[in-house]
Amino acid sequence: MKNTNEELELLLKAIPGISKRQAQKIISYFLENDVSRLENIYQLMKQLKDKLKKCQNCNLYSDAEICSICLDKSRQQKLMIVLSQEDLKKFEALEIYSGKYFILEELYDLKKPSEKFDRNLEKLLPMAKNVSEIVIALSATVEGQFTTQFIKKILKDKINFDNAYQLSMGIPLGVQVEYVDPVTLKQSLINKTKI
Repeated sequence: MKNTNEELELLLKAIPGISKRQAQKIISYFLENDVSRLENIYQLMKQLKDKLKKCQNCNLYSDAEICSICLDKSRQQKLMIVLSQEDLKKFEALEIYSGKYFILEELYDLKKPSEKFDRNLEKLLPMAKNVSEIVIALSATVEGQFTTQFIKKILKDKINFDNAYQLSMGIPLGVQVEYVDPVTLKQSLINKTKI
């Protein structure tokens, strides 16, 4: 049977992006602070959980039924499909995209079909009917690329939408060509730009 420390570490590691080492640092922080501080953190997290809900259109957490991005009439009639809240925020911070978003929340898994994925796909289709362009901005992993192709096919088959794009892949800045994987190198050559 696991002790309390191990159980807490497992729970913290279940948070996306939290490694074993980071979980241990968080536990140390908890242990080194007084209970009132921890109770304050708990209360704020509870308030956040109670206050925020997913936007009915795009799944972005918001304090309203429809988020400010979906309500913004000045945004272009374009749609970017991202995996997570964090991905959306990353694109928003670039300040070069002025369309709307849809947060997919998970990738398609052929081996383990998901009701959540299916529900989100059904939620996406009405949004897709009202845009001129869709960018599927998922990670350049096998799962991300498979999901991209799956969504592209669904858009074509269900609503006859064929103006979908994916992010281009290329060699990251500061990386030597000899260390680049073959898929990225191939995509870099295909997506070459004139200078």
